[in-house]
Amino acid sequence: MNSIYVHIPFCEQKCKYCAFASFDNQFDQVQKYFDALQKEIESSTFEFRIGSIFIGGGTPSAVSPSFIAEILKAIRKKFDVDKNAEITIEANPNSLNEQKLKEYFSKGINRLSVGVQSLENKQLKALGRLHNKTQVFKALKAAKKVGFKNINCDLLLGLENQSYHQLKKAIKSLKKYATHFSFYMLQVEDGTPLKSMVEGGRIKLPDDDKVVKIYHKLVSFFRKQGLKQYEISNFAKKGFECLHNLNYWARGNYLGFGLGAHSFVGDTRWANASNFFDYFAGKKAFVEKLDDKQVAEEIVMLGLRCNLGFDLQQLQKFGLDLENNDHFQELLQNNILFLQNGRVKINPDYYGVSNLVIEKLIDF
Repeated sequence: MNSIYVHIPFCEQKCKYCAFASFDNQFDQVQKYFDALQKEIESSTFEFRIGSIFIGGGTPSAVSPSFIAEILKAIRKKFDVDKNAEITIEANPNSLNEQKLKEYFSKGINRLSVGVQSLENKQLKALGRLHNKTQVFKALKAAKKVGFKNINCDLLLGLENQSYHQLKKAIKSLKKYATHFSFYMLQVEDGTPLKSMVEGGRIKLPDDDKVVKIYHKLVSFFRKQGLKQYEISNFAKKGFECLHNLNYWARGNYLGFGLGAHSFVGDTRWANASNFFDYFAGKKAFVEKLDDKQVAEEIVMLGLRCNLGFDLQQLQKFGLDLENNDHFQELLQNNILFLQNGRVKINPDYYGVSNLVIEKLIDF
């Protein structure tokens, strides 16, 4: 499958943990940015049939839906977009309303990804989020009313004073609306206000052991709720797995448009510049062609992140022969890995330590 990612870098307020290419003081650049974005799409030399589109950020819902509509129009004009393509837009609860959702839906957007992060108002305030619990449910109810049937809720794990009970309660209440959950560990990134707050003792985050224990309890709870874990951080009702992300993990082709957006075609990866000045000038942050070792490592790493796994024979083409790897045989014997019809998959109980498993396999 071929996919398209569109980056919208504008935010009403930068979250305290965010290290992405996004800006909360550049709304005077919106028109110029979308003009450049449209030109970038129109000038693409690729002729792909597109199976998924993901509009992310930043906060796409922070700009007028008319800008989003124009970008989708440009994509459909340039590319052969499948009539059943999955088209996702990220949104924050405080910048969603029924009229905006109607406009999204009327333009063919059929999947909504809502940045909930938490249902505890104190935690939301500490993170620098602009919404509260009431706004979350107001947005989700409006989305259902408009006709959205495929709704993801993003949640964060590892917050100050966060408990399993809080998260369990949140999942149960959100499940009335959501068909998919993405559950990410809070990362303390360099250069973010969160890092300064942690180092200055103004916020105390739980230790890794506590977070891991909560994560494993949540995995079990999701199963009981009928939500399948198909990747380390992603859980879905049957038939609602994110096709766009699955394409990433399967190493499918994807084109990224916009400031800081990444692309991957064949075995070549590149990224756009991550500031407005260089992006408007058409500059790239990097372009790299992966060698055989990098391809093999990526096949293992991405395959074991999720239930896709990887093809054992395919690896041999890139110089990685796992059948003669002692670590591989040991992992099979201990039921940490499974070999089924030539594909290697990780036991879902070991998603939490998948990085350690991957390190053992790609040490060549």
